Amino acid sequence: MFSDQPPSTSVVFKHLKSSQFYILLIDEFTDQRLSSSLEDRPDLILIDVSHFQFQASLQLIRLIRSKKISVPLINLVRDDHYLARVQSLQAGADDVLSFPFAYEELDARLDSLFRRASMGANHLDGTVLRHTDLELNTDTREVIRDGISAKLTVKEYDLLVYFLQNPGMVLARKTIMNNVWGQSWTGDDNLLDVYIRYLRKKIERPKLEKLIQTVRGVGYILK
Repeated sequence: MFSDQPPSTSVVFKHLKSSQFYILLIDEFTDQRLSSSLEDRPDLILIDVSHFQFQASLQLIRLIRSKKISVPLINLVRDDHYLARVQSLQAGADDVLSFPFAYEELDARLDSLFRRASMGANHLDGTVLRHTDLELNTDTREVIRDGISAKLTVKEYDLLVYFLQNPGMVLARKTIMNNVWGQSWTGDDNLLDVYIRYLRKKIERPKLEKLIQTVRGVGYILK
């Protein structure tokens, strides 16, 4: 999240935190700061132009896209004029939302971007995903660790694919649910913990390091 406001005063930041998003707040718009912050490829970039100039947000978007960073990006703008939306989209934003707005609309637009990103990410035919001694073949859907094959259910497979696409990243519970179960899921949040437990039983091996680790208060990480 790019913002010129400290977390304690940004209402957007507070809303995202209450929705259990894992947020990296960036308030210095330098090329070096941008590169170091985005090297782990976040799930989404949100630019909150609450006070600084609109043109600055366009420059920031162009800088992000010039680095070939294709992460979904939404620009929050003050000006509701159609030109602000057009210029944001032309600069490289995937969506634009103008203040004031209902947080339900922000959530819906974020969900839409997550859904579109996950749809593209799921087309992995012919790809072999590897992490340490774990290998997943997307053609055969075969999973092997330490030379031992693991037979996964459809949802266990989808969950593992998502982890393998984001190794070393702390993934918030809500982010995982959005990408694996989709936005329409309204069931028990504990379902994620259940499937993590199932997946661990199938891919963990005695005397080998545990791959899927819990990050307390946030979610999980594939290490």
